[in-house]
Amino acid sequence: MSVLTQYLPSAPPPPPVVLARGDAFFVRRVALAEGEPVEAQVTLALEGMAPFPPEQLYHGHLPAADGRSALVFAAFRRRFEAADTEAWTGAALVTPDFVPLLVTRPSGAGVTLRSAAGLLTALAWAEGEDLPVAVVVRAGGPEHVVALLDEVRARTGLAADAELRELTGDYTLKATGEGEFSVFDADKLVASLPVAWPAGADVRDPEFLAARRRAAVRDLWLWRGLLGSAAVLALAAFLHLGSGGLGLLTRQREARVETQKPVVAQIDAAQMLANRIAELSEKRLMPFEMMAAINPARPDSVVFQRLVTRGLLGLEVEAQAVNPEDVGAYANALKTLPAVASVQTREVRARDGVTSFVLALEFKPDVLKKGGAL
Repeated sequence: MSVLTQYLPSAPPPPPVVLARGDAFFVRRVALAEGEPVEAQVTLALEGMAPFPPEQLYHGHLPAADGRSALVFAAFRRRFEAADTEAWTGAALVTPDFVPLLVTRPSGAGVTLRSAAGLLTALAWAEGEDLPVAVVVRAGGPEHVVALLDEVRARTGLAADAELRELTGDYTLKATGEGEFSVFDADKLVASLPVAWPAGADVRDPEFLAARRRAAVRDLWLWRGLLGSAAVLALAAFLHLGSGGLGLLTRQREARVETQKPVVAQIDAAQMLANRIAELSEKRLMPFEMMAAINPARPDSVVFQRLVTRGLLGLEVEAQAVNPEDVGAYANALKTLPAVASVQTREVRARDGVTSFVLALEFKPDVLKKGGAL
C-alpha cells in the first residue's frame, strides 16, 4: 500500500476562514438563563434588539465560559454585496474581523485597540471577564482614536487611566483541525479559540451550516471511498491490463460528466440571484446609520421608545423626556446636523412628570454612508 499511496491524490487543503468587516455589525452583551438552549435565547434577544427579524440578519454569538452571558453580533444582510458573500460558501468559518482580537485581552480592566484597513476596533474589558463588555468598530484612522476611546469609556464607564493595549499585528483565523480554529499574527500562532466558540461564531444561515456539516460527513466518506477505489483500480489495472479496466475508467468519466450537470445549473442560478441582489442593494434601508447620526445629539433625559423608517430617507422616533425643555433643544440640535434635511416635532404630551413626543426626520440623499456599527 505504501507504493500505491504516492500515486493517489493528496488531501485538499483546509478551507479558508473569512473575516467580515466588523463595522457592518452591531454588538451587544446579553445575559443567558442557565439550563436553556443558547441559540433560542440569542434569537429572542435579537428579536428585541434589532428592527429586523433574525432571518434578515447575519448573526452569531460567543458564549462566556460561565454560561451566564454571550456576546451577540448581527448585521443587516443587505449591508453585504454579492461580491462580499460569494466566497462565504466554501469558507470553513465566516465571522466578524474583531473575533480574533478576543484572545488578546489586557491583564485586567481596560481597552484593546487595533487600527487596520481603515477601521478602528476597540474592545472594552471588565475585570475577570472572558468576553468584552462592549465592541465598537468605526471607519477611520489614527486621528479618530481619541474620539473612539472617549466613546468606549462613556459607554462602559471605564476609567480614563484604564489599561490600553494597542495591537499592531495582522490578526487572522485559520482552521487547525476538525472544528478547531487558531489566531495567527502573520505566521505566528497567538492562541486557539475556545472550543465552544466556532459553532456559534459563524454568521451564515443555520440551515446552510447544518447542510454543510452533513455534506462534510458525506464528503469524508466519499474521500475515503475515492482512496479505496483508486487502490482497487490500480490493482485491477495491474492484474487485468485489459478491456475490463478501460471500460471501468470510461464509465467513471461518464459519471463525472453527469455529476457536473447540476453544478453548472446551480452556478447559473447563483449568477441570476447575484444580479438580482446587486439591483436591490441600490435601494436598501439604512436604519442603523440613521440612528447613529441622531444619537450623539440626544440629551441624557431623552429616551428612545420606538423607531420606524418611513421610506428610504425618513425616520420616525417615539421618545420620552424627563425634562420638557430637552424636547425643543433636541429638535433644534437635530436641525443643525448635516445629514438631516428636516425635523418635525408632534404629539407632545406631558403626564406624570414625563413628556412624550414624536420626531419625524427626513435625511438628505447621498449623505448616509456605509460603515459604523451601533
